[in-house]
Amino acid sequence: MTHNARRGLGYVSELVAASHAYPSELIDNDEYLRRCRFALGASPEQLARETRMQTRRWCLPHENTATMARAAVARLIEERPELVAEIDAVVVASGTTMPMAHPTDPENCAFADISPLVLAQLGRKEALGLDIKACYCSGFLRGLQVADGLLGNANYRSVLVLAVEQGSRFSVAETNRSSFCYIVGDAAGLVVLRRVAPRARAGIVDHVGFTDVDKLAWVGIGDDAASIIMLGSRAGEATTRLLLQCGRELLQRNGLYPTDVDWLLPIQTHAGLLDSVRAELSFDPAQLLWVGDRRGFSGSSSIPACLSEQLASGTVKKGDLVLSLAVGAGMNCAGTLYYA
Repeated sequence: MTHNARRGLGYVSELVAASHAYPSELIDNDEYLRRCRFALGASPEQLARETRMQTRRWCLPHENTATMARAAVARLIEERPELVAEIDAVVVASGTTMPMAHPTDPENCAFADISPLVLAQLGRKEALGLDIKACYCSGFLRGLQVADGLLGNANYRSVLVLAVEQGSRFSVAETNRSSFCYIVGDAAGLVVLRRVAPRARAGIVDHVGFTDVDKLAWVGIGDDAASIIMLGSRAGEATTRLLLQCGRELLQRNGLYPTDVDWLLPIQTHAGLLDSVRAELSFDPAQLLWVGDRRGFSGSSSIPACLSEQLASGTVKKGDLVLSLAVGAGMNCAGTLYYA
């Protein structure tokens, strides 16, 4: 059995704050079908039944990944202003902010980084900014792993990890071929991790992840930068297998049973796929945190946005043990076990 990835580390990366933002437009199933310009391959009734989708949030023309990121950060500043001065690094995951095609600033099409914008908004002009581009739906969990490593340097007190995606850019183009587009939404979500001395029921417990290089072309963005490539059932089967692999490894090597974990919080993708993963991992239905039917699937941002919502509502409480799992394009898979 492999060992805990954090074994022997003399610090804990404690989650001390979370925030989220959704864009303005609420798209129900009828409106999606009205805008869709390709054949979905299934009837509207079948899609609604299998995905349990009702609504998804999309950006209006004046909104994008940069505006959603700013909104999530503004909420953090309003709710936890005392944290700003100790944020020494910002890690941003966004696979849908693309140079030339989908930049953060239309007047500078080669610029697609978001971390400098966040640093400027925080007023942290000499802190570290890092953007993660190629992990797509697993980007947030990859960002947690990077932040956990950065906090091993005593010069970093806290790290902000933000994920933001505008999948709606790719969900209706006539070049699409996958009904996966039916569930896509937009969102931003973030957490702040603080370096603290080890203590019980705090911080990141363990993380796993790798890239299945044999499947690099199975999921991605089309050459027109307006569509999603998805190799149908093969990608779905691989996603399920990789989610299960990450989940089982984290549980087994930390000596945990599903009953020891309070919440299973995966990427907020297809309802049927997540039902299968939950059942295979032996989690109770009540342990699954899923808001995809109302919010849509916003890729890497779907985990932190859901987490922030559930913390704000009191569903998830400080000290709850959470297992998060994700698989993204290139078949990047990741899992993190952590205390909220």
